[in-house]
Amino acid sequence: MALDEDVLLVLRHDLHKIRIPGALTHKTALQTAPSFRADGMAAWMGRNSLREPFEELNYRKSLIFRLKNLQPTRVLISQHRQEADVLFKTEDAIKLHGAILTSHLLNGYSEARQFPYSSLKYHILLTVSLYYNLKHSAQLNDLYLCENLPNESLFQVIYRDTEREWALMPRQQANGLSKVYPQFFKTWIRRRKLSVGGDHQILEGILSSIGSWTVALAYLEDFRDLLNLC
Repeated sequence: MALDEDVLLVLRHDLHKIRIPGALTHKTALQTAPSFRADGMAAWMGRNSLREPFEELNYRKSLIFRLKNLQPTRVLISQHRQEADVLFKTEDAIKLHGAILTSHLLNGYSEARQFPYSSLKYHILLTVSLYYNLKHSAQLNDLYLCENLPNESLFQVIYRDTEREWALMPRQQANGLSKVYPQFFKTWIRRRKLSVGGDHQILEGILSSIGSWTVALAYLEDFRDLLNLC
């Protein structure tokens, strides 16, 4: 199976969580040892903080936008599923990955109902990045969180906005990089150089206290949205 075909399956591996008709099961989507391991590693990195009791709905709770934490209407739930279904119909892995990077919709879902602050969007992106690196013989302890640096593949990118792009890559230490640790705050506080703009003091304080990678990335997206509203 070609890498792009493999990645397409990984990109779609969690659609069953938002109950899209015909969604693949984990067993069907994660057909190789690297893809199965990448999903497990991403879940481990995303579910290590802010656990709450089981909830029926799989919408993400926001640390910033508290109104988003209210139960959505049945009409809105149906609309969101339809939008997500259309998004994932593309057969081009690169286009789908790019669409996920810019999707606010997918950041509205949690990665696991027991961890409602986690993000489905960033779990998918983290899984694909880990998968790509594992396929190219890089282990977790080889990886760096790289900011605004050229990457080998789009599939290594886990976050993008107008100011920054973050990717997981096996690189030597330099400015704009920090060693990847399973807990996000350990990676963040070891950054040698912050380049997050004038908001860096607020971000530094919050991100240095969050263990979950997907919670941290979801918070960063919400924070940028909040600044755009001001």
